[in-house]
Amino acid sequence: MERGARHRMPTLLRAVVAGLAIAGGAVSLFACAQPSAQPTPTPTAIFASEDEALAAATDTYAKYSAAYDLSNSLGGKDMSSVAPYVTDAHLMDLGVPGVLQENGWHTTGISTFTPASIDRFKQEGERAEVILNLCRDVSQVRIVAADGSDVTPVERSSVLPLSVTLTSANEDPRKLLVSKVESWTEDVAC
Repeated sequence: MERGARHRMPTLLRAVVAGLAIAGGAVSLFACAQPSAQPTPTPTAIFASEDEALAAATDTYAKYSAAYDLSNSLGGKDMSSVAPYVTDAHLMDLGVPGVLQENGWHTTGISTFTPASIDRFKQEGERAEVILNLCRDVSQVRIVAADGSDVTPVERSSVLPLSVTLTSANEDPRKLLVSKVESWTEDVAC
């Protein structure tokens, strides 16, 4: 009896081990067959920081300013050089004839600017808005009449405090476009 029990025990033990192995394999297969839960995407910030937004706004305004100076040096009649850096609405505003166009004048020289501060930085979903306060230096810009005479107003300030609103472009939220330029009226702006 003892000898038969020895033979049965290993056979019984082998059957239990094999059964556990099959059950473990089935559980593993079942676990693999289940679709893993997909992580839900979390909204990513358009700009990682206010400094990054300031850099993007400053870069866009620099390109806008250069294109604006170029347009005015040609009499301000064609603002197409400014178009890549502005919203459609602002481009329409720039297309309204001003003093240069009405008098046949143009400018010489280039303006520079110094960013002063971010007045507002907001980003929601696929839209960002930056309001940049800056000081535009026009001391090197002269207004020239058709006859070549300098008609730059003597009382004109050489530094203009401006508040520039930039918003995300529809095709790329990281691309900022100038949507409004107005006077910045802080007491100690520039």
